[in-house]
Amino acid sequence: MKKTLLFIVFVITFLSNSIFVNAAVISKNSQDTNFDKAFYIEHYIYGNSAEDSNVQTQSTTKTITKTKKSVAKNSSGDILWSVTIKATFSYDGETSKCTSYSHSTSSPGKSWSIKSSSYSKSGNSATVKATAIHKGTDGTEKSYSRSVTIKCSPSGVIS
Repeated sequence: MKKTLLFIVFVITFLSNSIFVNAAVISKNSQDTNFDKAFYIEHYIYGNSAEDSNVQTQSTTKTITKTKKSVAKNSSGDILWSVTIKATFSYDGETSKCTSYSHSTSSPGKSWSIKSSSYSKSGNSATVKATAIHKGTDGTEKSYSRSVTIKCSPSGVIS
């Protein structure tokens, strides 16, 4: 019984750690010049590895699905608002194309809200644009816009 329980704990620990293996902070700007010094932006790219889109036909075209997230945090590391875009790309070493995409926004920070968002795709990229609103204690509102683009190279490199 102890061995079974130990094995289950090991498997759960292994799986929970491997889920985030592909997640990485790709940049962190402590004082982004487009924003107040009250918060900073972190960018993440995570998702699956490249997959053969059609293994049976010896196709050289592969697909990859990745998510890019831009997160605004305060100096304590609390998330104020975020913009996320998930896209699937096909690529063959010579060209790449965005085949599907979706987006989401959130504003868990106190006195923050998302005013608007829009998204589009073109060729080998997809973009989401969002505007967050911060309502000050004096009732004034200040807006911050963020654009996040995810792009795939012909060799399947996501940026």
